[in-house]
Amino acid sequence: MLFPRSGFTYLMMNKPPGAVCSSVSDRSRTVLQLLDHDVPPKLSIVGRLDKDTSGLLLLSDDGMFVHTLTIPESHITKTYHVWLSTPVSPAQQYEYTRRCREGLFLPPCEKAPPFTAAPAQLEWLGVLPSDLGCGSSSSECLLTISEGKFHQVKRMMEELGNQVAALERIAIGSLELDKKLAPGQYRRLSSEELEKLSDF
Repeated sequence: MLFPRSGFTYLMMNKPPGAVCSSVSDRSRTVLQLLDHDVPPKLSIVGRLDKDTSGLLLLSDDGMFVHTLTIPESHITKTYHVWLSTPVSPAQQYEYTRRCREGLFLPPCEKAPPFTAAPAQLEWLGVLPSDLGCGSSSSECLLTISEGKFHQVKRMMEELGNQVAALERIAIGSLELDKKLAPGQYRRLSSEELEKLSDF
């Protein structure tokens, strides 16, 4: 087991929308400003979430921990709860799932070059059988990716012909967000939780 290492701090935060993953911001509060004075002053953010994205965020002063979880070679998965602006029919759900599983080509955007996303897993939520024996439309899904490119989830859904209305990261590897944490709250990770991050 790599973590925890003695003398270091490891935190889980439920990041609220509107907070930025940065140490300095002139216009918005940062996630570091949500911390009390009982934590070390030099914590690093483990990966990033967009300003309007909520959910699981890790912070630590252990450089090895931060590096291990953020390098592309780690291929650690991240799972997001996605709310879409337009409901997706059963036939479209099948097509979305297939294309994500095969790997989507994402065209360039203002701040990122084009790339082909690695195969991703898509699971639809709230789908109930209809009177015709087919599933019903859904605007919610769980998307699991093994990368963290610029606006990747939003770009994937745009390529599929939809828009992300809201986005929450609910897991990193097998570590799940503690739903008891209200937005903006945080707590220290347990040894068992850190072991999950060591075994990805």
